[in-house]
Amino acid sequence: REKNLNALSSLVLEELEYALNSVRSDPAVSVIVIKSKGRAFSSGYELGGDNWVTSQYPGNADPIDLQADRRDIHELVDYWMRIWRYPKPIVAQVQGDCLSGAGELLAVCDLAIVSDRARFGHPAACDLGIPPSIMFWPILIGLRKTKELLLTSKLIDAQEALSIGLVNEVVPHDELEARVQAVAAKVAKAPSDNSILLKSISNTWFENMGMQQSIRTGADIDAIYHQNRSYTDFFKTVEEEGVKAAFAKRARLYS
Repeated sequence: REKNLNALSSLVLEELEYALNSVRSDPAVSVIVIKSKGRAFSSGYELGGDNWVTSQYPGNADPIDLQADRRDIHELVDYWMRIWRYPKPIVAQVQGDCLSGAGELLAVCDLAIVSDRARFGHPAACDLGIPPSIMFWPILIGLRKTKELLLTSKLIDAQEALSIGLVNEVVPHDELEARVQAVAAKVAKAPSDNSILLKSISNTWFENMGMQQSIRTGADIDAIYHQNRSYTDFFKTVEEEGVKAAFAKRARLYS
């Protein structure tokens, strides 16, 4: 969805999981590469009502049913955790901006190789809540950087993302495809059963540190956040005046 900055709609999420499951048991496939086209890897969750990822679109749900919203967000957590536990290694090939909810996709991939043009962050933190996993940031990049990115809503460039451990490698934009293919080929040389076990035990360390419970709490907090007027007002502006107008209003309020 290049023209939509590869926003994550309900259909995109459904088709991504379908694609992953279609090769889950295929012995000819031992590594997955997730990539996109255009200037953004993904701008995050789709903002339009037709492609919204939960059952209540905030632009026309007033008030939002808290318990229904909470169930929806936990279902979204279930989705990301299924990809987190997907047995085969997944490599994210990030050629451009990876923002807000797209950070959840980045977080559940096992390796992230990115272009020097890529940027990362959660610009919607100022008024739209949090992705329920907070993109695994507390574990991946630490407490201080997590708070900094959330409280300032700022974006960081690829080199800073590398320095804090959010990504594995930064390469010149024109070399990204070749480098990802080389890394994937290297991973694929190992016996698939071995890679599956290495991924599983690495993930287990994170889960034993309470990751699952923290993400569930994050889902509850996100649902509470969605009761704020800043959240519903933003989407009412999207519904009535369009996305550009909503972003312009946000810039006036929070820049």
